[in-house]
Amino acid sequence: MKPRTRSQGTDRIMLDAAAPLIQPDPRTIADQIENMRRGCMNVACPTVASIEDSCATFERLGRWHHYLNTKDCPFALATTASQTRNAVKEGKIALLLHFQGTEPIEDDLNLIDLYFACGVRIMQITYNARCRVGDGCTETHDGGLSDFGRQAIERMQQLGIVIDLAHVGVRTSLEAIQSARAPVIVSHANARAVCDSPRNLTDEQIRAVAGTGGVIGVCAFPAFVSKKARPTLEDLLDHVDYFRDLVGVEHIGFGADYANENEEDYEYFGYDPRVYPKPPWLYPQGLEGFADMPNLISGLRRRGYKEKAIAGIAGENFLRVFEQVWGS
Repeated sequence: MKPRTRSQGTDRIMLDAAAPLIQPDPRTIADQIENMRRGCMNVACPTVASIEDSCATFERLGRWHHYLNTKDCPFALATTASQTRNAVKEGKIALLLHFQGTEPIEDDLNLIDLYFACGVRIMQITYNARCRVGDGCTETHDGGLSDFGRQAIERMQQLGIVIDLAHVGVRTSLEAIQSARAPVIVSHANARAVCDSPRNLTDEQIRAVAGTGGVIGVCAFPAFVSKKARPTLEDLLDHVDYFRDLVGVEHIGFGADYANENEEDYEYFGYDPRVYPKPPWLYPQGLEGFADMPNLISGLRRRGYKEKAIAGIAGENFLRVFEQVWGS
């Protein structure tokens, strides 16, 4: 598939801050690229690793870099805001490498430097459960950051890696924010006041993230949108409205978290059934995949959001944070 040129579409930044479906797998990547093009999605943060060790993580990074070097690859690795914008202008999909957890750093802070050298610029600090860094959101005892976790966050900040607090326990996230010298993000989560789930954010967390200048990506994962058997786009927009009313539209982005995991994947990741229902997962009607991204824009317009606010939610708000942390 040829890259979309400027004459074929818009240069609006359409950024998915949590895109685990995007992987350099020849069996699936062509279909995902087609859906992204149909939805005008031009910036993606694929999950390189979450609970994997360093050996598995470097193998995955190697596959990404090999794919990026293939002829006519539609993606361009971006490690700065300007590289992201340039990739979009050239009709490419900007790729921002993302960890959904810190298990890949094991007990060695120097691995953070190596991952940075490989292009990783966003690191989520836990993935649901307790790890060396701190407690995840499904832990019964919310023990906060470990000493190693404080050191890891300090190393990330020295290098210019965005700290992601999705899947993180309340106390752990608040202590991470206290340690932060730059804006932090929550790549994909919703408001707990709208849909009561440990994976969603309390008002205290929302205000604390916004207080750093950070951004929260509203998430399409059905169990975090609504308690309904099948949520809708309107249910997701309720979370957008809630964030707007609480902290302002400049702190809202989008992190879809589209996934097609099976029962084997469910066991591998050790999902807590109290928080994550077993697959198949039915995403919100009207926002079921990348190709439906224009429906999100239309829905925001229906709710009265102005074009500047829509551009922010679509991607400019996240990109503002990335520029502050990575540089222009």
